[in-house]
Amino acid sequence: MEKKQSFIPRVPAVSWGAMVVLWLVFALNSTVRELFNRTSPYMVDEWGVDADAMGVYGTIMQICMGVLPLLFTNWSDKRGQGWMRKYSLIWVAVGYMVLTFLVGISAISSGIIVVVVLLAARNLFAGAGESLECTAIIEWWPKEARGWAAGLHHTGYPWGTLVTGLIISVMLAKSNGDWRLPFLIMPAIAIPIWIIYWLFSRQKTFEKYQNKAVEMGLTPTLDSADGKEEVEISNKEGNLMRCLKNANVLVATIITIVALVMFLGINFWLNPYLAFVAEYDYSKAAAYSLLYTITGGLGQIVWGRISDFIGRKNSLMFCFAWLAVWVLILPQVKAGLGALVGIQLCIGFCVNALFALIYAMVQDSAPKGAIGTAMGLNVTASIAGAATPAILGGLIAAGGGWSSASGYQAGVIFMCVCMVIGFLLVLLFSHETVGKRRGKDWALVSYKRAGIED
Repeated sequence: MEKKQSFIPRVPAVSWGAMVVLWLVFALNSTVRELFNRTSPYMVDEWGVDADAMGVYGTIMQICMGVLPLLFTNWSDKRGQGWMRKYSLIWVAVGYMVLTFLVGISAISSGIIVVVVLLAARNLFAGAGESLECTAIIEWWPKEARGWAAGLHHTGYPWGTLVTGLIISVMLAKSNGDWRLPFLIMPAIAIPIWIIYWLFSRQKTFEKYQNKAVEMGLTPTLDSADGKEEVEISNKEGNLMRCLKNANVLVATIITIVALVMFLGINFWLNPYLAFVAEYDYSKAAAYSLLYTITGGLGQIVWGRISDFIGRKNSLMFCFAWLAVWVLILPQVKAGLGALVGIQLCIGFCVNALFALIYAMVQDSAPKGAIGTAMGLNVTASIAGAATPAILGGLIAAGGGWSSASGYQAGVIFMCVCMVIGFLLVLLFSHETVGKRRGKDWALVSYKRAGIED
């Protein structure tokens, strides 16, 4: 008999401990990746960079996010899962924090090209870090609460970036626009957080979580009983090929691209729109462009948990449809403070939730022993979504440049079309993985192809 679950799941205390430390790790990774967007108006002023160029730079950096995840996650799956993820995670964390710190040294970051090269190199490690960090948290939580865990953990982006983003805004205001200062301070904050995670992630602690989960009638994500058979299959076919044959994993990977259009789009679009079209002070524009993150985190938790009951597919379709409507209204944020707050809060309710839902679908559908590889494949898709800043920058430039509203309007139409495409892909080519509709929904692909029993 299936055990009834409450909205806030009852899980081992160790799972909550893992959530705290891995949330902090992910929040710092997310924050350093957003520093470029938060400080871009200052760079535009200092070096006179036009919209086309800034779009291309943003695209280059985002492409780098997708280069290493598949390589690192496949390596990490073989190096050690569960508590042993820290041995692979530490290398990517050192990589993205050191490169971020170098941007803060004025003697090094003497021009926009140097900054872009350093941040592109940083994102090579940051992208791998995201896929490993999101994989790690699932391994510390039981399967029955996977949607909740994915959603709550992913509030590190945006709630982590909201808190640190506001701190960054204060730094910029108090330092008379010294945009390099946040690049120096944020990596330093990461050091004690990583020490805590390293001490927490031990074999004894992980085994305590697994034993307690079984005692509570829950199912640990990592089940050693399946290990031998899965290793044999993986060695025969390879984890990557097993993931590519799974329709749900493949669709989730593809819709990551269109989800990134919205996510990268609003981050690239909103700050300069407020600064150059709505004519807000640059430090205020940096702060006000983060308002959507308030409901962004809440939406991830709510939709992540709702999807544990009604399914990932239904939840994804609602979020794509919701965003298709609200993104068209986005230019009205310049109408006044009420519009600025209200529209961003409505968009935030679903924009970040897309990724929590996609990650949960991937983790539900991934072949056993290949969760990390499936997540790496998903994050690698960001290479295609990385074109978003370049496309939006081109549309803004074609519409008259930074201070002309028409180019921004073309950008929101582009984002709306992508949300419609995401809705159709989920409807037609994926199957439910959890809930009452598992094995009972409709799609153009078979249940077997998606790894779902009929």
